[in-house]
Amino acid sequence: MRICVFIVLLSLIAVPVSFAQSAANPSDLSTQNEDELARIVGYSMLRGGASHFLETLTDRIGGRITGTPECRETAELILKTLKDAGFENAHFEAYEINSGWQHGPATGEVVSPVHRSLYIASYGWAPGTPGSIDVPVVDHGSSGDGQRPLPSSVRGAAVLVDLASSISSTNYVATRLLLSRQLADAGAAAMFIVSDKPDRMLYTSAFLVYPRGPLPIISIANEDAAFLRRLLVHGPVTIRLNVQNSFSSGPVPERNVVAELPGSDPSGMVLLTAHFDSWDPAQGANDNGAGVATVLEAARILRMLNVKSKHTIRFVFFSGEEQSDLGSRAYVQRHKEELNKIWAVFNTDAGAQSPLGLKLYGRADLEASTKKLLAPLAPLNANRTFLDADFDSDEESFMVVGVPAYSLAVEEGDYHVRHHTIVDTFERIDPKMLALHTAMLATLGYTFANADQAPGKRLSAPEVGELLRRTGLEQLYKLDYGDVNPY
Repeated sequence: MRICVFIVLLSLIAVPVSFAQSAANPSDLSTQNEDELARIVGYSMLRGGASHFLETLTDRIGGRITGTPECRETAELILKTLKDAGFENAHFEAYEINSGWQHGPATGEVVSPVHRSLYIASYGWAPGTPGSIDVPVVDHGSSGDGQRPLPSSVRGAAVLVDLASSISSTNYVATRLLLSRQLADAGAAAMFIVSDKPDRMLYTSAFLVYPRGPLPIISIANEDAAFLRRLLVHGPVTIRLNVQNSFSSGPVPERNVVAELPGSDPSGMVLLTAHFDSWDPAQGANDNGAGVATVLEAARILRMLNVKSKHTIRFVFFSGEEQSDLGSRAYVQRHKEELNKIWAVFNTDAGAQSPLGLKLYGRADLEASTKKLLAPLAPLNANRTFLDADFDSDEESFMVVGVPAYSLAVEEGDYHVRHHTIVDTFERIDPKMLALHTAMLATLGYTFANADQAPGKRLSAPEVGELLRRTGLEQLYKLDYGDVNPY
């Protein structure tokens, strides 16, 4: 059976890989049940469960902003699916977010020297305008590091800023926060971030904007910003803005969803995680419906096959990731007493592109043991390790408290083109990639939970501080956590 399954796998993989290059050395699998792995991978590739769930999630619910009825409905769908699969221990874990947020209509138009509509959208958790306002346009150009002196005429103006969303989170979100504060302090009416998406697509986000932005933060289509700049060459430009966002009057309840396969030895635990909240211009298919669908399907397959592991495999579905990892932070706080038991956290939130291996977030001490445990994924060409580090998703919440945190490394593809835009929809997701991700996640859960020892230790608070300095994440950490010590 094992040979047949891997022949099927190799015929399905998008990137051709010779068996001589990719097949794991049999000695690498000596501590694993090869037949069990073959069943896990075979069912992952051939069942199609991840694609079916993702279609239901995206077409029946759609966009899922944290704190909204759609987000609550998604949590209920995940819980029901786990219960139906036999996870009697599946449950909600409640927490609160500081405030709910809803965006209303956002319109913009040039009223002088010509009349022309603009294509704009608000960033999440940013305030709206005080009704319809007419304001001048000022071009700040490149944002630099968020500390560059502002033009003298920004007071009362809509200020154009170039800030690429596809660069590393450390640069983008930190600079966005600093510049928005700088503009608000200077009395600007709105911050216009020029979208770096093609074809007039807009972008939205709330990382470090939550719980409330200091002024209206608006995405403007690149083509529309270019039009405004051409007009500015010839003289003053006035636009009319009307952005109708609203906040809740108090805290809003939210929920994570948790289920597990208990191991025979409760001293260790492996987590497979993904976030289910999204933005609502589209369906949140790639960010991060795909991650939810593959973690959920990995859970169902391991449960269906009655897989027995030495250590517990826990599946955690977070809400609130788009607002600075609120769900995973709540999880870490709630489970503080068992963090030392977590051998590894595998988060998936980079889209359904070809898997490459694992990101280690600067933890070179994990590399040797991780490579050994990744050996069964060599036929999928997904056994590489990467040491680069950023704060891109829920693995951050575990990284900053020293827990070995990984995420799936994938080919970039067109992820950043679709990310947080109107074209993040179901039909753009390749079912074959969902199957590959399911196989990878289920295999990771199985191999790490059955290992003889953890891949590495939990870092102490001083060691985490050194890791953040070494990886260039210290500034973003300070902006994100302020005076709060998550350790």
